Amino acid sequence: MKTLFLEAKVNMEIKLTDDQIAKLPKELALFTTIQFINSLQKVKEHLEANNIKVTLCKGRHTQHEGQILGCEYLDYKAPAFLYIGDGIFHPQAIAIKNNKPIFCYNPYSKQLIEFNREDIDKAVKKHKAAILKFLTAESIGILVTTKPGQQFLKRAKELKAKLKNKNVYIFIASTIDFTQMNNFPFIDCWVNSACPRIGIDDKNKVDKPIVNLEDVIGLVE
Repeated sequence: MKTLFLEAKVNMEIKLTDDQIAKLPKELALFTTIQFINSLQKVKEHLEANNIKVTLCKGRHTQHEGQILGCEYLDYKAPAFLYIGDGIFHPQAIAIKNNKPIFCYNPYSKQLIEFNREDIDKAVKKHKAAILKFLTAESIGILVTTKPGQQFLKRAKELKAKLKNKNVYIFIASTIDFTQMNNFPFIDCWVNSACPRIGIDDKNKVDKPIVNLEDVIGLVE
């Protein structure tokens, strides 16, 4: 079945007040989702007119400068960040790899807040502990999805080939069912090769630790 993806964009003016701009750092990276991407340049120009140095970073899988995906977390070279959009899912993606101030401006409520890192910092600490568990685990289960854009069976096989001293099993499904993963008690640690947010957001749904393939494949020979 052919699938057509259309970019849905919001037609609205986005403009921070002078009081809100005064709360921002003097240098930052500006991010938004595809919905507000057409408004980003004017936001950038407005901030620069107020003596703020603005950078538009780009992800590995995005088409536009300044566009962010919630399922991609990277180490961005900026001292602080301003996210334009609603919700906290996308700011969380920035916070996972960047221990720096993150400000969020909601175009609908017109509110500016500083992102609270407490919950995501706890999740990152658990993720680091899971990586240590991966190194000592005897039995590893590698999760592979068949969804387009998230299917990395080849890389899963590459990891399995490197783990010569462990028992490695590859589990393939269209949708990862966390309730079923506890039916395999012999697995000491799971390796997720699908959406990387699974390794951060969904740890509490499974009895055993979950790590992301990208976080561990470089740790083994």
